[in-house]
Amino acid sequence: MSDWLRLQARLPLLEPHHLQRMERELGPEVLERLLRLFVQDGQQQSAALQRAFGERDYDAMARSCHSLKSACGSYGALRCQYLSEKLEQSCHERDEARVDAQMQAWQPALEETLQQLETRQYGE
Repeated sequence: MSDWLRLQARLPLLEPHHLQRMERELGPEVLERLLRLFVQDGQQQSAALQRAFGERDYDAMARSCHSLKSACGSYGALRCQYLSEKLEQSCHERDEARVDAQMQAWQPALEETLQQLETRQYGE
């Protein structure tokens, strides 16, 4: 098993302390609005990344990953941040086998992260 695969499995989807701190600093209403925007953007970026993946457009994939990496880091979505970083690197290197494997890990991680945010299960 690849090192990146073992490491990503140990990372939390969401870092609850990060989101709790954001809620204290911004207030629950502002955080709620920001999280809704993050979920919407994550869904749009995911669709763009999947389209680019289907077309094997590694440049477009790298751009989507770069954007997702930053957004995920801002909200404490550690596993998706890590996987986006690794996938971006693999796209720049044009490593088709690694891109395929990382997409298989990235897609369910993002879906589960967004689902947790939509149902607000991150603090439990």
